[in-house]
Amino acid sequence: MTGFEVKEPILNSPFEEPKSYWQIEEGKEPLEMPGRRPAMYFYRPPGTAAERSSIGTAIELKMVNRIRKRLDEWRKLALKGEGGVTRTTMELLNYWRRDGRETRLFFAQLEAAETIIFLHEARSDFLQGIEVPPDEPTPQQQAEGTTVFKRLATKMATGTGKTTVMAMLAAWSILNKINNRSDARFSDVVLVACPNVTIKNRLRELDPNEGEASVYRTRDLVPAHLMPALTRGYVIVTNWHIFERHTIQVGGVPARVSKIGVPLRTTETITIGQT
Repeated sequence: MTGFEVKEPILNSPFEEPKSYWQIEEGKEPLEMPGRRPAMYFYRPPGTAAERSSIGTAIELKMVNRIRKRLDEWRKLALKGEGGVTRTTMELLNYWRRDGRETRLFFAQLEAAETIIFLHEARSDFLQGIEVPPDEPTPQQQAEGTTVFKRLATKMATGTGKTTVMAMLAAWSILNKINNRSDARFSDVVLVACPNVTIKNRLRELDPNEGEASVYRTRDLVPAHLMPALTRGYVIVTNWHIFERHTIQVGGVPARVSKIGVPLRTTETITIGQT
């Protein structure tokens, strides 16, 4: 067994928050540490091949760790309808975490959805010191009318059920908007951008109008009595390529995607009437 191997690699249940983790350092025996591994990444400055082979310097993701701590404090109140959440949100949070679920959700799925909800709905005292920087448009984009927008993201490993999380957040937004049209924090139209046609076809289950075949019912994400309200919303699934700049179609030939930021000059002839 090498210094990077452990006798028992799996320490935690996928349905519960991690209770311990392996601390592995080169030249030292692996140690089982209590609690959850702090969020971090390892930075390796560019250099020689020998330097690139090292693990690098651990850099703590302080904002992520702060959000995890506040989320845990907020969740206890949110499940009781406190902490700033709407009645609809409280019902969904409790439905996802209720005992006796036949299709139990992974902890990673619950935390991913709850994190977005927390950042969107939590009372201001829970969000103190948590400032997610917005995406700033370039001067050219600003001149074209592009405005600043906030991107909230969750990182999940392959196989942890990202489609289910998308459905949880779609249901949360749509149902809140249907139940309170004046609340600008929510929308009853959800856009899902995917990488290719194959994934697009798989994501048809995100359409509430699929009924019992939709992921909302097959994964038991929305109680039956809320499905009629959910079908009043829209989930639009499309390929990300549609947002790229395209050349003009000529003679019915499909347009190709152009590189972003490259000036594109075209000449068009418009016939208004007979000469």
